[in-house]
Amino acid sequence: MAYCKECGAAKPDHQVQLGVCDECFNYSSRKQSTASAASPPTAASNHNIILTTSIDVPNRSIERVVSIVAAEAALGMNVFRDIANNWRDFVGGRSNSAQESLKEARTACLNELKREASALGADAVIAVDLDYNELSTGGAGILFVAASGTAVKLAPVRPAP
Repeated sequence: MAYCKECGAAKPDHQVQLGVCDECFNYSSRKQSTASAASPPTAASNHNIILTTSIDVPNRSIERVVSIVAAEAALGMNVFRDIANNWRDFVGGRSNSAQESLKEARTACLNELKREASALGADAVIAVDLDYNELSTGGAGILFVAASGTAVKLAPVRPAP
Protein backbone atom coordinates (compact mmCIF):
# COMPACT_ATOMS: atom_id res chain seq x y z
CA MET A 1 0.00 0.00 0.00
CA ALA A 2 1.09 3.56 -0.73
CA TYR A 3 -0.06 6.77 0.92
CA CYS A 4 -1.20 9.81 -1.04
CA LYS A 5 0.59 12.97 0.10
CA GLU A 6 -2.48 15.05 -0.86
CA CYS A 7 -5.31 13.28 0.98
CA GLY A 8 -3.28 10.93 3.20
CA ALA A 9 -5.34 7.89 2.19
CA ALA A 10 -3.81 4.44 1.79
CA LYS A 11 -4.21 3.29 -1.81
CA PRO A 12 -2.93 0.34 -3.85
CA ASP A 13 0.55 1.01 -5.26
CA HIS A 14 -0.71 1.22 -8.84
CA GLN A 15 -3.07 4.10 -7.90
CA VAL A 16 -0.32 6.32 -6.45
CA GLN A 17 2.18 7.91 -8.84
CA LEU A 18 4.82 10.39 -7.63
CA GLY A 19 3.17 10.37 -4.20
CA VAL A 20 -0.29 11.48 -5.43
CA CYS A 21 -3.27 9.17 -5.90
CA ASP A 22 -5.27 9.13 -9.13
CA GLU A 23 -8.30 10.69 -7.43
CA CYS A 24 -6.39 13.73 -6.15
CA PHE A 25 -4.45 14.14 -9.41
CA ASN A 26 -7.61 14.14 -11.52
CA TYR A 27 -9.67 16.23 -9.10
CA SER A 28 -9.27 19.51 -10.99
CA SER A 29 -10.50 18.11 -14.31
CA ARG A 30 -13.46 16.40 -12.61
CA LYS A 31 -14.34 19.63 -10.83
CA GLN A 32 -14.40 21.55 -14.11
CA SER A 33 -16.55 18.95 -15.89
CA THR A 34 -18.90 18.17 -12.98
CA ALA A 35 -20.32 20.97 -10.88
CA SER A 36 -21.20 18.64 -8.00
CA ALA A 37 -17.77 16.98 -7.62
CA ALA A 38 -16.84 16.18 -4.03
CA SER A 39 -13.45 17.38 -2.85
CA PRO A 40 -10.84 14.97 -1.54
CA PRO A 41 -10.74 14.72 2.25
CA THR A 42 -7.96 17.20 3.00
CA ALA A 43 -7.89 20.59 4.67
CA ALA A 44 -4.53 21.67 3.24
CA SER A 45 -5.54 20.96 -0.35
CA ASN A 46 -3.84 22.58 -3.31
CA HIS A 47 -7.21 22.74 -5.07
CA ASN A 48 -7.90 26.08 -3.37
CA ILE A 49 -4.86 27.75 -4.93
CA ILE A 50 -5.95 30.62 -7.16
CA LEU A 51 -4.29 30.81 -10.58
CA THR A 52 -4.52 34.01 -12.58
CA THR A 53 -2.74 35.63 -15.51
CA SER A 54 -3.26 39.08 -14.00
CA ILE A 55 -0.85 40.77 -11.60
CA ASP A 56 -3.31 40.71 -8.71
CA VAL A 57 -6.32 38.84 -7.35
CA PRO A 58 -9.52 40.91 -7.60
CA ASN A 59 -10.84 42.13 -4.24
CA ARG A 60 -7.82 40.65 -2.40
CA SER A 61 -4.61 42.21 -1.16
CA ILE A 62 -1.25 40.53 -1.56
CA GLU A 63 0.44 40.17 1.80
CA ARG A 64 3.79 39.01 0.45
CA VAL A 65 5.52 37.38 -2.49
CA VAL A 66 6.54 33.81 -1.69
CA SER A 67 8.54 32.71 -4.72
CA ILE A 68 8.59 32.13 -8.44
CA VAL A 69 7.05 28.77 -9.31
CA ALA A 70 7.29 26.81 -12.54
CA ALA A 71 6.02 23.54 -13.95
CA GLU A 72 6.49 21.60 -17.14
CA ALA A 73 4.58 18.87 -18.92
CA ALA A 74 5.84 16.86 -21.88
CA LEU A 75 3.56 14.49 -23.78
CA GLY A 76 4.63 12.21 -26.59
CA MET A 77 2.50 12.41 -29.72
CA ASN A 78 2.08 8.88 -31.03
CA VAL A 79 2.46 7.91 -34.66
CA PHE A 80 -1.30 7.75 -35.30
CA ARG A 81 -1.83 11.27 -33.98
CA ASP A 82 1.06 12.51 -36.13
CA ILE A 83 -0.52 10.90 -39.21
CA ALA A 84 -3.92 12.41 -38.38
CA ASN A 85 -2.35 15.84 -37.86
CA ASN A 86 -0.47 15.61 -41.17
CA TRP A 87 -3.74 14.71 -42.92
CA ARG A 88 -5.42 17.74 -41.28
CA ASP A 89 -2.56 19.94 -42.51
CA PHE A 90 -3.26 18.70 -46.04
CA VAL A 91 -7.08 19.02 -46.08
CA GLY A 92 -7.52 21.76 -43.50
CA GLY A 93 -9.72 21.91 -40.44
CA ARG A 94 -9.28 21.42 -36.73
CA SER A 95 -7.34 18.53 -35.27
CA ASN A 96 -9.23 17.13 -32.28
CA SER A 97 -6.34 14.85 -31.30
CA ALA A 98 -3.89 17.76 -31.18
CA GLN A 99 -6.37 19.90 -29.24
CA GLU A 100 -6.92 17.13 -26.69
CA SER A 101 -3.17 16.71 -26.29
CA LEU A 102 -2.76 20.45 -25.71
CA LYS A 103 -5.57 20.44 -23.16
CA GLU A 104 -4.12 17.42 -21.33
CA ALA A 105 -0.65 18.99 -21.18
CA ARG A 106 -2.00 22.37 -20.03
CA THR A 107 -4.13 20.80 -17.28
CA ALA A 108 -1.22 18.69 -16.01
CA CYS A 109 1.05 21.71 -16.03
CA LEU A 110 -1.39 23.96 -14.14
CA ASN A 111 -2.06 21.21 -11.56
CA GLU A 112 1.68 20.94 -10.97
CA LEU A 113 1.90 24.73 -10.62
CA LYS A 114 -0.76 24.52 -7.89
CA ARG A 115 1.19 21.75 -6.13
CA GLU A 116 4.38 23.83 -6.21
CA ALA A 117 2.59 26.87 -4.77
CA SER A 118 0.82 24.81 -2.10
CA ALA A 119 4.10 23.24 -0.99
CA LEU A 120 5.47 26.76 -0.43
CA GLY A 121 2.42 27.83 1.59
CA ALA A 122 1.09 30.22 -1.04
CA ASP A 123 -2.57 31.09 -1.56
CA ALA A 124 -2.36 32.11 -5.21
CA VAL A 125 -0.13 32.23 -8.27
CA ILE A 126 -0.29 35.51 -10.16
CA ALA A 127 1.09 36.52 -13.58
CA VAL A 128 0.82 32.93 -14.84
CA ASP A 129 2.46 32.50 -18.24
CA LEU A 130 1.96 29.42 -20.43
CA ASP A 131 4.39 28.53 -23.20
CA TYR A 132 3.79 25.80 -25.80
CA ASN A 133 6.36 24.12 -27.98
CA GLU A 134 6.95 20.93 -29.91
CA LEU A 135 10.18 19.00 -29.71
CA SER A 136 11.03 16.72 -32.60
CA THR A 137 12.76 13.47 -31.77
CA GLY A 138 13.47 11.85 -35.10
CA GLY A 139 9.99 11.45 -36.52
CA ALA A 140 7.93 11.51 -33.33
CA GLY A 141 6.90 14.76 -31.72
CA ILE A 142 6.77 15.65 -28.06
CA LEU A 143 4.39 18.38 -26.98
CA PHE A 144 5.96 20.55 -24.28
CA VAL A 145 4.04 23.00 -22.09
CA ALA A 146 5.72 25.17 -19.49
CA ALA A 147 3.99 27.42 -16.95
CA SER A 148 5.48 29.93 -14.56
CA GLY A 149 4.15 32.55 -12.19
CA THR A 150 4.64 34.30 -8.87
CA ALA A 151 3.39 32.46 -5.78
CA VAL A 152 1.90 34.90 -3.27
CA LYS A 153 0.36 34.85 0.18
CA LEU A 154 -2.93 36.76 0.27
CA ALA A 155 -3.93 39.02 3.15
CA PRO A 156 -6.89 37.76 5.19
CA VAL A 157 -10.30 38.91 3.99
CA ARG A 158 -11.67 41.62 6.24
CA PRO A 159 -15.39 41.57 6.90
CA ALA A 160 -17.35 44.55 5.61
CA PRO A 161 -18.34 47.09 8.29
